Formats: sequence, structure tokens, C-alpha cells
Amino acid sequence: MAASMTPMMRQYLELKEKYSDCLLFFRLGDFYEMFFDDAKTASKELDLYLTGRDCGLSERAPMCGVPYHAVDSYIAKLIEKGYKVAVCEQLEDPALAKGLVERDVIRIITPGTVIEERMLEEDQNSYIASISLGESAIGLSYADVSTGEFYLLQLEGEQPSAALLDELERIRPREIIADPSLFLQQFLSKKLSASYFLEQYGAPSFLPEAAKDALTRHFGVSSLAGFGCEDAPYAVSAAGALMRYLEETQKNALSHIHGMRLLNRSSYMVLDATTRRNLELTQPLRFGGSKKSTLINLLDTARTGMGGRMLRDWIDRPLQSATAVERRLDAVDELQKDLSQRKQLQELLRGVYDVERLCSKIVYGTVGARDCIALTQTLGRIPPVTETLRPDGCAALRSIAD
Repeated sequence: MAASMTPMMRQYLELKEKYSDCLLFFRLGDFYEMFFDDAKTASKELDLYLTGRDCGLSERAPMCGVPYHAVDSYIAKLIEKGYKVAVCEQLEDPALAKGLVERDVIRIITPGTVIEERMLEEDQNSYIASISLGESAIGLSYADVSTGEFYLLQLEGEQPSAALLDELERIRPREIIADPSLFLQQFLSKKLSASYFLEQYGAPSFLPEAAKDALTRHFGVSSLAGFGCEDAPYAVSAAGALMRYLEETQKNALSHIHGMRLLNRSSYMVLDATTRRNLELTQPLRFGGSKKSTLINLLDTARTGMGGRMLRDWIDRPLQSATAVERRLDAVDELQKDLSQRKQLQELLRGVYDVERLCSKIVYGTVGARDCIALTQTLGRIPPVTETLRPDGCAALRSIAD
């Protein structure tokens, strides 16, 4: 059958075979086209007109498409419905190409790996999580590719599975990857309040040596000792598999992920899922309820998306160290007492854009002129911000200035 097809359609089918679990957005001029079953699925989910294209067979291939300049909105709808999208681009100018235009998939967009602004909440992280199951412990790693944050932790004790649920309820990942396991499907689907996309990822990536290799290679180190995770092998397995999955799907160096942080549950107050929901810290108790009833709605007057995300993290992981609490309160006290300093900082922060997500755009090669101007304006705010955080101030503010 393939021999009788047109060269372009054979190219499409070869790529589709490599990314069979994705909807393949195939670039043809000013449009991204989908064919055969992908076209039928996309036309139904996106309410697109289903047409056909001559492909060398006796019957025309089902086809639908979307304009390239509006593709993000269409992909966003598919991601919300739990699909994965493989974006295939033209790698050479069609006007200069000799014969068939070279094409290849440049990125796989999944529910947990979006970086496009219209698919993200400004003041919320968009996490993808990885889970590694051990005999007496569970490894958990999670990352936000739109900001470059990367965490790992190992859950031990009498009920590691309950601890896993509590942590997942806290971070509310949009996507979870794990080695193939019936336990995960049965265990998670009945327990988590937030919707998520479960990806059963290849078990070899979770093996200790493969996981360590993925992490040391990415961070350019000979060992993981500097990250303090020698005694957390399951956490390392989860983190290594997550890094490998991100490299495979994002198809770039992910240089904005330049470190990982090992979390210790003893350093913050652990709240179980039921308590978290009943307290309405960041989510209303009732599904679809107003967020006006939540604690974060009361507290969040952050001037930037980065500040909003940090505040949310502080609420989700309350400090347990008295020294750390006092250090934070000293900074709050200083700013509260000095109205002039506080107002000046507020005005300066109004002109600060989301540096974390701008950096991810640079890594992905999607940064535009408007983004560059925003980054320029933000960098110009740094000197007056550091001057406003007086060198004779408290330790926390001096540290921020440094």
C-alpha cells in the first residue's frame, strides 16, 4: 500500500509510525494538516471540517487542518482533552528544496510539558510528575518545564502510598509518568481530586544506572553527591526517568533546568489531602466553587506571576523551622514598618515580567521581539530593586539583594 502512495504521504506515515501515540500536526505551507485517523479525531474534537487529499490510493485520505498562526489555540484544546501532539515542521524553505521538503517532529506537547502562555495560569505552576515504586519506599520527582524548576523526594515510613497521595494533591500535576504498573492506575484514579494524564513510560528508564546517567549527563557532573540524594535511590530513579522523558519529548537541551532540589518532608508541615481540601488553602472545597473562599485569594497581592507562584508554594509547604519562620517574618516586619520602601518596591515590581518563563522561551527558540523587550525592561529594574533592599536591612532582604 505504501509503495503506491505519494512521496509526501509516505513521509507522513513514516513519522506517524514513530509517534503513533500522538496526534501528528504535519506542516504544509501555512497550515498544519492531519490525515487518516488523526484527521477524524481532530475534526471531532476541534469541530473542524473533514475533507480529503489525493494520496495515491483509490480513495482520498481523510484530512483536516489548522492555520499555523492559530495553532496554539487548537493544540491547547487537545491538551485539555488529554491528547499528546507531535509538531512536525518543515526543516527547509520549500522554495529552495530540491524534491520533497525535509520535515521532522521538533517537539511533543503533552499535558505536563506546555510552555505556551495561553495554556498556562500565570500564578500557578504546571507540573509533570514521575513515580518510581520500590519495595519499602516510593520515589517522586516533578518539574515545571515552563519555569525550569525540578524537584525530587523519597517517601518512606509505614504508609508511603498515603504520603504519595498527599504530595500529589499538593502539587496537582497535569501529567504523571511511571513504569508500567496496574497499581498506579487503580491506586491513583480513585484518589486524586485533580484530573491528570497518566503516561506509562518505559521501565528501563527507571533503572538506577540509567536514571543516574540521564541526570549526570544533563547537569554535566560526574556524580549526584552535590545534590544530596545519595540516600534517596528511588527519588533518583524517578528523577532520571523524568529527565529522559523530557529530553525525548521536548527535543532540546533544556538548559533552563540547571539544578534539582531534594525536598525533605520534615522541613515543612505535611498536610494530608483531606485537610488540605477542607482548609481551602488554594482550591475551593466544592468542585467548580469560587476561589474567593480560598486562603490564597485573600493573601495574593503579588505584582508578578513569579511572586504568585512562590506564595502558592509557601502556602502549600508551611515552614516548620522556627529559625526559618523568624527569618521570613523579620523581612515582612521590615517592609511593613517602612511604607516608603514598600511602595517603591511595589512600583518597581509592576514592571517586572515573568523571567522564568521568558527563559524557557529562549531555550525553546520561541522567544519573540515583545519577549525580548520585556526581558530588557525587567533586567533594567534589577539595580533599583537591589538599591531599595538596603544593605543594612535584615538577613532575608540582604540575601535577596545579593
